[in-house]
Amino acid sequence: MRLLLSFLVCFSLSPAAFSASGLPRLVSLNLCADPYLMAFAAKSQIAALTHLSRDPDLSAHAEAAHQFPVSDGQIESLVDLQPDVVIVSSWSDPLRNALIERLGFRIVALDSAKNFAAARAEIVDLGQAIGRVDEARAYLAQLDADIAAIEKPKTAPRILPLQRRNLTAGFGHNLDDIINRAGGINLGRNETAGTMRRVSLENALVAQADFILLNEMPHRPDSRGMEFLTHPALAQYYAADQRLFIENNLLVCAGASTPRAVKALVEQLTPAP
Repeated sequence: MRLLLSFLVCFSLSPAAFSASGLPRLVSLNLCADPYLMAFAAKSQIAALTHLSRDPDLSAHAEAAHQFPVSDGQIESLVDLQPDVVIVSSWSDPLRNALIERLGFRIVALDSAKNFAAARAEIVDLGQAIGRVDEARAYLAQLDADIAAIEKPKTAPRILPLQRRNLTAGFGHNLDDIINRAGGINLGRNETAGTMRRVSLENALVAQADFILLNEMPHRPDSRGMEFLTHPALAQYYAADQRLFIENNLLVCAGASTPRAVKALVEQLTPAP
């Protein structure tokens, strides 16, 4: 460990070289930033995405990520890759971020936005940070257009999102934003209770929801956390045609996946005749 630290200190004295294009070389340690880089960074800029970018359970863009290199995010890997900019989360370990900066790498921190409005600002900020602001604005315009093109239901359905361990998504959660953009009313919303809160079985039954919205299919109570979603009373009260489903990989990050998530929900609310 002492030898590694000595090497890192020496390495930090050497400035990282920019790519041949004059644009900064990039390493992403932020899953939510990965689809942005794939969309509007120059391919030659991308030294590595997160290894999670190829996980279809976490990323709706996993297939595209196979066209790009990935990194395990370890300090040794950053030293090997020699990026100019490392993209992290605002929630990342501050001590680790400080070490990355000591190596001479510039850090860009994204908040992993929980709603599309906040993601819009982050897209432009990231574009400016990596020298691709025009491309970022064009990408954002396309996301806006994709959402605007989705035709919402004529009447606003009352939707109660439910997750394992009796959780529902409330005000400020990405799912709350998706329901709103799909033209629905989120019955889990409570502006004083934070983004996630618990809901009792009794309250779920008397909520008078038109639909419940799940992000995993409850086949059997394989854990204590799933007992709520597999309860016979819930199955009896909300029939199969009152159950909506949205893939979890569309909910991990707001922004790049928001148009897909909204479209997926609207298509279930307005099925083809």
